Amino acid sequence: MTAATESTRDRVVALRRRFRAQRAFLFKAWTDPAYFARWFGPKPWTVEKCQVDARPGGTWNAWLKRPDGTTVHVGGVYSEVERDTRLVFSWEVKSESEAARSLSVVTIEFGQEADGVEICLTHRELITAQAVDMDAGWNSTFDSLEDFISAESASPPCSPSQENKR
Repeated sequence: MTAATESTRDRVVALRRRFRAQRAFLFKAWTDPAYFARWFGPKPWTVEKCQVDARPGGTWNAWLKRPDGTTVHVGGVYSEVERDTRLVFSWEVKSESEAARSLSVVTIEFGQEADGVEICLTHRELITAQAVDMDAGWNSTFDSLEDFISAESASPPCSPSQENKR
């Protein structure tokens, strides 16, 4: 591959996965920092901290800890937020050991199905190496979301006052 081709940001990663959960719950998992911090990122990475302001022009940031102890900071700006239906945001990565990379764009659509919700994720404006990494990363992140849904459905329901303490 030539340098000219590699610098073209025309690669796309697209995933579809069905989740057995309510659409409002899944949207909240993506937009509420208390929920987002409990599942976001590929396995076995963890969220050290996050900030989510899910509104057009609002920002999101997550500091993810890798198994080797290094931290990766990802973040961006929301361009579209349609409650329980669609999110569009920019994606930028900055780690302790590398300068900020170019921006790319993520679209997440929440489609109601008879047996749950199909999430369609499209990550655009990637170069080839990023697309390969992001394909594996997003699939693993969806696995983390599945685990979060399972853990939440196994938890006993709590009263509104207990929910505020979570």
